[in-house]
Amino acid sequence: MDHFAILVPPILLAITIICAQEAWRTRNGPKGYRRLTLQGSSNMADEYDEKYTRPPGSPPQSGWKVKALLIHPIKSCAPVELDVADVDGAGFVWDRKFAFAELVTPQTRLDASEAEKQPRWTFRTQRQPGLEKLARVRPEIWLPELVAARSSPLDGGFMVVRYPRVPSGPFSGLFKLLISLGLLSPEKSFMVPLVPPENHKYPVEQVTIWRDSPTWLNLSVHVPDDLRTYLGVTNPFTLFRVDPKSYREVYRCAPRKDELGYQSVVGFADAYPVHLLNIASVRDLAGRVKKDIPHFSARRFRANILVSGPSAYDEDDWKKIKMGDHVFFCACHTVRCRLPNVDPDTAQRHAVEPDKTLKSFRCIDDGDPLNACLGLQLVPAESNTFQIRVGDEIQVLGRGEHHYIKQ
Repeated sequence: MDHFAILVPPILLAITIICAQEAWRTRNGPKGYRRLTLQGSSNMADEYDEKYTRPPGSPPQSGWKVKALLIHPIKSCAPVELDVADVDGAGFVWDRKFAFAELVTPQTRLDASEAEKQPRWTFRTQRQPGLEKLARVRPEIWLPELVAARSSPLDGGFMVVRYPRVPSGPFSGLFKLLISLGLLSPEKSFMVPLVPPENHKYPVEQVTIWRDSPTWLNLSVHVPDDLRTYLGVTNPFTLFRVDPKSYREVYRCAPRKDELGYQSVVGFADAYPVHLLNIASVRDLAGRVKKDIPHFSARRFRANILVSGPSAYDEDDWKKIKMGDHVFFCACHTVRCRLPNVDPDTAQRHAVEPDKTLKSFRCIDDGDPLNACLGLQLVPAESNTFQIRVGDEIQVLGRGEHHYIKQ
């Protein structure tokens, strides 16, 4: 017992030094790389301001603009807000290029073949009960500075994935104290390359996303076991990366190649490259659910582009728009699931809202009359990389009806 008492102080000192070093690295970031994020405060900081409340049918207002830009590098995890975003035929660069997947045994027919009965990797989102905690998994995109170019597996940059630290074991009390003092990060993290090197050795495996089963890259070698513990997952659980050479082609309501000059594609996005939301529409809905959810953020809907200026639901019949100097086709309405019931800040799921209220008045598309719609799915009119910026003017070039085509 005396020997243990003698060892405790140096052990505690060593833990404290290691934690202080980690906290310093977390605050300052790696040398030679820049973090992809906005400069200054969030453009969403004033989203609850009454100036954005413009009921349906309000008098026309000039100055329709891009209010905010967001990417979600890992599907269903926290967003990264930007002032300027690169866009190509697959949508926002770095948006939904990664997703978590679980190895699950499918429910099959009695006469199913052995191959059909085999466990398969299936993408996972906050839709699955218990995985609300994905909302607090926070990706960061780090790109190399031009002056720091060097030959390494991280030449194309890397993604840091942060998730809440849950202290346990005999030193859990000390860890909690160090967190409270700012000497230990409240988050744990791991890192993956943004662009896999040509000679990578990652397993290339099928992952099921809706009715597609693309063959993409399994990055399990980087994923720590305690992430699965944090999320409460018992099956094998990993991170997949879209193969840059093998996107999913988009058809359904999307314009065809003979019209665009290319066939639009996506990575882990549900169906279309870009998602647009009108803040006035969100504020109208927020007023209807304020008793249940007093602070109702547009971030619940995980859009890429948030626009200000139009009255609520004016966007319902947009067919073609221009943002800044660039044209987008409005492929269809965004049909909503229950994922927006999850609070993006607390990862708490409301039992019924806003899904219940949305379905009471927003089942507006005869292509899916049982589900509510809010927002639009867009396809860029060009496949080459271009930029859009916060403050870009929005012009509606064409209006018409939408008819949703299901998966």
